[in-house]
Amino acid sequence: TPKAAATPKGKKDAQPKTKDAPLTEPTPPAKRRKTSKKSHGANKGKDLDARVFFNNRLNAHEADTSQFEPAEEDRLLFEAARAAAEQEEAKITGISQLSLDPGTPSTPGSSAPVGYQVKKIRIGGFEIDSWYISPYPDEYSRHPLLYICEFCLKYMKSEYTYRRHCTKCMLQHPPGDEIYRDGNLSVFEVDGRKNKIYCQNLCLIGKMFLDTKTLYYDVEPFLFYILCEYDSTGYHVAGYYSKEKRSVQGYNLSCIMILPPKQREGYGKLLIEFSYLLSKKEGMPGSPEKPLSDFGLLSYRSYWRRAIYEILLNVSQKTNCAVSIDAISKKTGMTVDDIISTLQTDGMLQRQPGVSNYALVVDAKRIEGYVEKAREKNPRRIDPSKLRWAPFLTKGAAVLEQPKGDDELSAGELSV
Repeated sequence: TPKAAATPKGKKDAQPKTKDAPLTEPTPPAKRRKTSKKSHGANKGKDLDARVFFNNRLNAHEADTSQFEPAEEDRLLFEAARAAAEQEEAKITGISQLSLDPGTPSTPGSSAPVGYQVKKIRIGGFEIDSWYISPYPDEYSRHPLLYICEFCLKYMKSEYTYRRHCTKCMLQHPPGDEIYRDGNLSVFEVDGRKNKIYCQNLCLIGKMFLDTKTLYYDVEPFLFYILCEYDSTGYHVAGYYSKEKRSVQGYNLSCIMILPPKQREGYGKLLIEFSYLLSKKEGMPGSPEKPLSDFGLLSYRSYWRRAIYEILLNVSQKTNCAVSIDAISKKTGMTVDDIISTLQTDGMLQRQPGVSNYALVVDAKRIEGYVEKAREKNPRRIDPSKLRWAPFLTKGAAVLEQPKGDDELSAGELSV
């Protein structure tokens, strides 16, 4: 056999070409299959059927809005209806809506034009008249009636939007921690930094019933304690109070508000008592932010008097027993100044002749009669054993302990 020809370096062995084995051409890439619009719409319908809309509250047909593109005739009807609504609203508010620029966005805290005021709010099953002007954004202040969701506190201008929102709202309680529950009453702690929008809406509602309230949007330095009534539909807000996270003056309450339909039920004094319970847990006496309004001073004087009288009543029923201002402060969580102010107002502190000490003059029958009437009028009290809470800030102070017995009260004692 003849020798094979030498293969040059750097080149591969050449394969012999034959007529029976032609070279194979590379396979072209597969083309994408075109889908018709009809099949795409069918797939979209299948995707809609597979989804869950708002926790099964809306089906796929109700949630699909692709078939409701407004036509030109619909736009003309909408413009006519809007013009008629603006004329009707101008008669109610007394101000022409056309004189305002609808494209100017409102900013939080901007005052509404003169004549604008939300006169009523509808929250839950109540329609409540407002007492004072609340600084809602301009486009909402033009409406005399606002609709407010009782769970997330979002405010809306129309009933249709409100009802649509209620079907989609997933909240059934305030967005915070439930720290107290007694029967159908619960208290939630909400951080103004973590739930800023909710706390701002709560402050806007509070301003409608508080004349001296000035805080609306700067809610981050505050904690909010919301009192709710529970039923099968959820937790319904009855009132709230707020306090600073870091109070230099030692205030345990900055603002308190009870909704008008829930007033005269003892909820105000219940929240005041709850604030002093937290003060005892924090290990320091507390006091409300000063100056107090007229109604606030009456409410606090009533609570202070009842708390002090209950201790004095227990002491007066025992012989050879003395009580001190410091002991009353530890047992109630009240400051010494508030205790002395209450006793002086009632004429129960008298200076002893010849000495610098003061004596506590107590009329046992008067105190007993007042305590009995207070218990009949407001039978609801806070049960400390049902509190599940830890202080937001601890300053290293020990928790205020209640004395084991009235006989052990000492240190600066006052004779009774």
